[in-house]
Amino acid sequence: MGVFDKVKGWLFEDDTDSQGREKRDQEFEESESDNVRDYERDYQSAKSREGIDAFVILVKPEKFADVEEICRHVKEGRAVILNTENTVPEDKQRLIDFLSGVVMAKDGMIAKIYQNVYICSPKNIGVVEE
Repeated sequence: MGVFDKVKGWLFEDDTDSQGREKRDQEFEESESDNVRDYERDYQSAKSREGIDAFVILVKPEKFADVEEICRHVKEGRAVILNTENTVPEDKQRLIDFLSGVVMAKDGMIAKIYQNVYICSPKNIGVVEE
């Protein structure tokens, strides 16, 4: 199953397909990197320790394959700050284009906030330029 199929499955889940969803969840859990597991442990620890309900996630993708983790954050309603200064040049525009589609599918927005820095915001978090 490719990255696009996984993202499509996450964004457009059918509640009547619980076995398929469980299979996708299991496949995702098996494919998680140590980085993602470390992040989740840190996230849950900070959440319980500080009583925080929402986080802004800072992501520094190096290649297009990192889009899966970013999409997971967007799907879960977290704002993501995307620093693309270390992204492989040929993957940078592809990454931005793909995330634009994902964010728009979730009724959010993506905006450039600085050179090589973008914010992917869910619909419940507004971004205002002053």
